[in-house]
Amino acid sequence: MMWVVNHNTQAVERLLLEPLAQLQRHVREVGLEEAKFFLRYQAAELNRHFMYYWELFQIVFGIFFGIVLLFSTNGHRLMMTLAIAMVAVVATQHLTITPRIIEIGRGLDFATIDQMIAERQVYWNYFNFYWGLEIVKLALGTGLAARMVISGGSGSGIRKRRKKLDTVDDADDSHVDG
Repeated sequence: MMWVVNHNTQAVERLLLEPLAQLQRHVREVGLEEAKFFLRYQAAELNRHFMYYWELFQIVFGIFFGIVLLFSTNGHRLMMTLAIAMVAVVATQHLTITPRIIEIGRGLDFATIDQMIAERQVYWNYFNFYWGLEIVKLALGTGLAARMVISGGSGSGIRKRRKKLDTVDDADDSHVDG
């Protein structure tokens, strides 16, 4: 997601460095600075849209993955805790942090660099906290993946119980069959 945010933001400068002939005419009409404001606003709106729906996707996928994990690992506590923690982090981002980033960001979209300085600081605090939680989520996912790799095929509780059962048709029990 960070790549998408950076790409959309930098696309404004790339577009205006060597604009197409059709775009050059419009840029001349409204002025370079006004065109930058509008294009930056468009890039910011795209970023907000992508963040919002990426988080929704992660929540749905996380719940689905948690259900699959529940049945495939017979409810392994560590794996389930890590999966639930990842969904909780995304839900926290989606319900508390992202709405504030969107709200403050929309207020800053048309402000110049010397305006709304206190709001910019609050925005960057939320933004940094958001990406800090992304790192936490990445660490939880890495821990979950490592646990899944380490446990391999023998991590399932069902398989462990099957190993504890006695064999019914043992060679020494031939008198049972007849």
